[in-house]
Amino acid sequence: MKKRLLLPVLSFSSLFLIACSDDSQGPKGANAPAPKVSIIQVTPEQIHPSKEYVGKTEAKEDVNIQARVEGYLIQQLVRDGSNVKKGDLLFELDSDTYKAEVTKAQAKVAQDEAARDEAERNFKRGKELIIKGAISQSQMDQLTSKKLQAEAEIKVSQAALKTSDLNLSYTKIYASTDGSMSQAKVSIGDLITPASTLATLVQTDPMYVSVQISERELINYREEKLAAQQAGKQPPELTAKLKLPTGTIYPHEGTFDFLDNRVDQTTGTIKVRAHFPNKDSFLLPGQHVTLVIERGESIESLVVPQKSVQEDQSGKFVLILDKENTVQKRPVTVGQRQGMNYSVQTGLTKGEQVIVDGLQKVRIGGKAQAMKATLPESK
Repeated sequence: MKKRLLLPVLSFSSLFLIACSDDSQGPKGANAPAPKVSIIQVTPEQIHPSKEYVGKTEAKEDVNIQARVEGYLIQQLVRDGSNVKKGDLLFELDSDTYKAEVTKAQAKVAQDEAARDEAERNFKRGKELIIKGAISQSQMDQLTSKKLQAEAEIKVSQAALKTSDLNLSYTKIYASTDGSMSQAKVSIGDLITPASTLATLVQTDPMYVSVQISERELINYREEKLAAQQAGKQPPELTAKLKLPTGTIYPHEGTFDFLDNRVDQTTGTIKVRAHFPNKDSFLLPGQHVTLVIERGESIESLVVPQKSVQEDQSGKFVLILDKENTVQKRPVTVGQRQGMNYSVQTGLTKGEQVIVDGLQKVRIGGKAQAMKATLPESK
């Protein structure tokens, strides 16, 4: 009976010893080396503070090409997508009906001019006869009335002729501005009315970009500008840049040209617009872009890579390596992005070592081995 009990006891002891022996030799043992991490030493840099806003490109002019009279379309004088100049002939309507109206109006003017001339002659003759007592005052009043009526009739007929001439001219539809014409929305032979849109014409140079900025941002900038003026300094200048959907920066800087006259009570924002040179039509209306508003003058700030900044319920933080190579958590307040980096407003001091790579290998309070990392350039 004792021999049977001894074997299980010995077997358990052997397994325990083997397990302890294996664990002591593994990577997680007490003698395992501290993990290697890449660090950067925080140093101040000259940066241009900036902020990004999502916006859309807008044409300077976006015109619906519409007829002002009714008629059948007989010609399209420019191809779809063509660049046109102000005054170029784009479309032509059938003008036969309007030419006939002009001829009719001209005849009515001639008829009324003849009637007016006759009324004027009778009026002059009546003035001579009434002096001699050959006609009564009542007859003279009738001559005067006919003269005035004839003069009024000629004004009406002249106005009708002018209207007819205008309607005839409206059968030719010209470009109201320089720009690029869209695909035509009508075909030759269609009956065109003043409600019809034949095409659209957009002027894309310069190109506008509008964004909404917060009321607080506007007030902060105006207060800073006022303080600089009172101190006899140059007010801070703002530069507009455009980030394309590919992430590249548009080669031309923009100019701010519009600030709305009221704050949107719903959002607490106000509309700001900048325009950008676009002579080669590289930008098209309706593109999603990012407007980057950048300060003209540089300031000094501590900078860390974006990938070193983490966030939990308490806010953003970085992991640093102290002089004893111990990992510590450091809450930080970051400013605006600078290329692949963040500017740091509070939480770090010059010379501290921030862990950039290997964050998943370390634990707070544990040890780590430092390797130098390369800090991405600020842009």
